[in-house]
Formats: sequence, structure tokens, C-alpha cells
Amino acid sequence: MASGARGKGRPRLIEAAEIDRAIRDAALQLLLEQGEATTMHAVALAAGISRKSLYARYPNKTQLALAVIGELLQGAGALEYDRSGDAEDRLRHYIEAGLEAIAKPQSKALQRLLTLDPDYIAALRSDMLDATRRIFFEPLRMLLSDAQAGGELAIEEVDATARVIIRLIFATSFTDEHDGKSWMTSPEPENYAGFLARLVARGLLAR
Repeated sequence: MASGARGKGRPRLIEAAEIDRAIRDAALQLLLEQGEATTMHAVALAAGISRKSLYARYPNKTQLALAVIGELLQGAGALEYDRSGDAEDRLRHYIEAGLEAIAKPQSKALQRLLTLDPDYIAALRSDMLDATRRIFFEPLRMLLSDAQAGGELAIEEVDATARVIIRLIFATSFTDEHDGKSWMTSPEPENYAGFLARLVARGLLAR
């Protein structure tokens, strides 16, 4: 009887995991598309389950959104970029990849969603910091450390330099409150990436 009970229980565990995965996938898609307009009813429909089943797992939309966004942040990997060329080339490639990452529709939708409800930022602060460090900071710190070790750049504070560069990359996503336009005068990311790479690399050339 014991083995029979386990046999019956296993499919239920698998089914529960599949239902939760369907809920989170549906919620993520809807949250990125509709933002705060997303409803629990819409999530249930998209996941193919009843609202009762949804509420049994997530008591409200805030808890569901926190679970979904937290999972998204925790699963994000390090920024991939072209590592060929000299220090300035590598830095430009990194910046271009960073600009591309934050300009993706999914990234912009996530930024809008996080700014709509201060509770999201407060609850997800740790995940956000960890994700930023993993995605942007660690790859850049390695790039700068390698350039320093190879005698290409003279950097007194690698971590501080990396933080400044990342702030300048993220600054491109800031928009004017009145017209919604980016503060950047150039619409071409590669122009900004080239400018920023030259500014940093030539200011840190080994002497």
C-alpha cells in the first residue's frame, strides 16, 4: 500500500509543477504585455486553469508578480559580448551589448512594471541588485581587470570604474518626464558606445 500511495502521489507532484509553470509563463507574458492592467482572470485563462486553482497558489496579483519577476531576475545570466580586439574594442563591444540588453522590449516592460508599484522594488531589491551584479558588473570587472593585468589600461579602482560605466549605460534608459524621449542626443547606440569606450579607454591608457 505504501508503494501504491507513492505511485499515485508522483503524478500529482508532476502535475502541480506543470500547472505552476503554466501560471508563471502566462503571468510573465501578460505582465510584460499589459503591465498593471493584467488581471488574475486573464492569467487563469492564459494558463488554462480555473481562477480557484490560481488563487489557491497565489492569493493576489502582487504575490504572483513578485514570484514571476523574482524568478526572471534570478535566472538571468551574465552579459555576452564580443571579446575580440584591444581594450577599447572590448569595452565598446561590452557597452553595445549592454545598451542592446536594456533596450529590449522585455527589459523596458520590466522597468515600467517595477516603477509602477514601489512595493515591487522594495520586495525585489535584493534580487535586482544580485541580477545587476551578475549580468553587468561581473563581466565588466573581469574585462577591466584583464586589461589592467595586461598593461593595456591603468586603473586605480576597477570596481569603482566599472560602476561608473554601468551607470552611464543605464542612464540611456532615462526619459524626459514631459515628452517621454531619451535624454540622449544621438539615437544610435553604437555612436554612444564608441564615444563612451574612447572616453574611458583613452583616459585610462597605461602610461
